[in-house]
Amino acid sequence: MAATVHAQNASHKIVQEAGTFKSNTKVCIDRLIEKANDLVDSRADLGDERTLAMLDKCEAVLRDLISSEAAANALGSVNDYLSSAAPSAPDELEAGFKEHLESAASRQRAGGSGDGGDAAFRAHPDARQLASLRERIAGGSGSGDDDDPVMTQQTLNFTCPILQTRMSDKGELRPMSAAHLPGHTPRCVFSHKGIHSWLVGSRRSQCPVCKTPTTFSTLKECKSTARQIRSSAHAADDDMPDATPVD
Repeated sequence: MAATVHAQNASHKIVQEAGTFKSNTKVCIDRLIEKANDLVDSRADLGDERTLAMLDKCEAVLRDLISSEAAANALGSVNDYLSSAAPSAPDELEAGFKEHLESAASRQRAGGSGDGGDAAFRAHPDARQLASLRERIAGGSGSGDDDDPVMTQQTLNFTCPILQTRMSDKGELRPMSAAHLPGHTPRCVFSHKGIHSWLVGSRRSQCPVCKTPTTFSTLKECKSTARQIRSSAHAADDDMPDATPVD
């Protein structure tokens, strides 16, 4: 009886720690996706081949992070077993815990599929986002598919989809991004003024681009787009003809 009570107390601690671990893992995933976006934005300097190779490394790390996330979910799922376990010897309780944990972890990794979990990984929102970044490189700018987030469109326009005005690298028109959030795409970039008026001023709750539920507090400043805007401005200045009078 004492062993069961101890197990029940321990189970609550396990669930709390699993929740903390899962939260930390999500932070790591968000940062990885942000770095992957930066890589794609720098493809002109890195080259397509090197960018794809680095995205391959990002995918390998993402697989480990998603696997860790699944393990945290599995830890939380065995709480019911520990809470309802019949009084038993510590060794039997430990064996039952391991069995339930391994079973839950296997289900989480595989996602109910028989392919070792690859389908579950591909279906993960962050894996889909990383795949879309790869498509931007592999597809290039000449695919002609308007549904692809082609880089040249964003580079040439930098237009806020809400205000329909050009964004700037700072100030109220600085770019904000939802691309790091599950369900969003690299196209989900807006001006601070535009998205604030959309979500806060008008009290809407969906992304104006992909219609995914969104809150203003979850958005991030899009530093990569701001850098591109600055680079575009510098390039335009360099292309300006010399205004020095000619005798």
